[in-house]
Amino acid sequence: MRVLQIVNLGFEAGGAEKSVRLIAEGLTARGHQVRVVATDLLAEGQQVFADELVPAVSGGPARRLLGYFWHRPAYRAVRRQLLEFRPDCVHLHTIGEFSPAVLAATSGVPRLLTVHGPEDWTKALLRWNLASASAGGRLSAADSCRYLYLRLLQRPAYLLRLRRVRRVLAPSRYFAEAVRPDVGRVPVHVLPNGIPRTAGAEPVTDAQQLLFVGRLEPVKGVHVLLAAFRELIARHPEARLAVVGDGPERARLEAAAADLVADGRVVFHGWLTGDQVAERLRAASVVVLPSLWPENFPTVALEALQIGRPMVASRVGGLPELVGPDNGALVEAGDVAALAGALGGLIGDLERLALLGKGSAARADRYGVEEFLDNLEHHYTEIVRP
Repeated sequence: MRVLQIVNLGFEAGGAEKSVRLIAEGLTARGHQVRVVATDLLAEGQQVFADELVPAVSGGPARRLLGYFWHRPAYRAVRRQLLEFRPDCVHLHTIGEFSPAVLAATSGVPRLLTVHGPEDWTKALLRWNLASASAGGRLSAADSCRYLYLRLLQRPAYLLRLRRVRRVLAPSRYFAEAVRPDVGRVPVHVLPNGIPRTAGAEPVTDAQQLLFVGRLEPVKGVHVLLAAFRELIARHPEARLAVVGDGPERARLEAAAADLVADGRVVFHGWLTGDQVAERLRAASVVVLPSLWPENFPTVALEALQIGRPMVASRVGGLPELVGPDNGALVEAGDVAALAGALGGLIGDLERLALLGKGSAARADRYGVEEFLDNLEHHYTEIVRP
């Protein structure tokens, strides 16, 4: 089968891109022909896995506003890919950087779409596309205007064509239910992501090491984690925190934690390779996911399950489908005291950490990459069937 994959970014900026890369490599290994198309947004200097890059929306505010409503260069580039590659089906992933034009460009070919996070067409999640949403409370004046634009203009432009795809896939039950009202009669299926089994579960050997892995942006809640960590070390002075990832908030977060960094309690590792992330996971006692926005099905959580690490996570999005009393704890998003308390209940207690680590390992077998690819092939076969 010839499968065209379409995603905003052509390098591994996060879980969505990692999933697309795994799909492309896995399907190719199974004998399928796969082509990945992405925009060139932020691609300079990155390890690009996409086969083709199309121009991203650019220019001043007015031009960008029009570009996100209808990005003609993306339409032309995607149409050209369809004519050259002649796919049997198109798998759409994150598509906001292509604008609704990508849906028009791929019409006439069987399509499915995987929802990886809040998009410009997801009504229930729309506010999470706005910077001030992570602060809680009311949106800023600028974001309120942008929200109206998204709600009244951008979203309808997507829905007009989105409701013509053959099915929608969501990694979590939470996101499946969130998007059902948006897609009308299009069938929505839950298909949890899978990852390769690169390592077996390992026992926790250090009871004092916390770990965050993810993009450093406000919605990820790292500032909440740092505040909670300050409360934690008052009772557990031996505790340490490793922060893995990069992003627009890194400089601000490092400045806010300068004293903790100087003391060696907090280390910002920046972006790491997959092998290096696995090494940090093995060294961790607890993996922390303090997200403020509704996470879908984060890859780092699946990796933590595989290595057998307890998790403390916000009770948002799909995280409660991955974390429970058997393998960690859930807290209200943004609640510094609750996060500090949950971490304090685990840190330093090797016996409890071992028990919860076994709980994570027991969940890991549900999310193997081969089972994921089996299910994905089934969906492809279903949508191309006459």
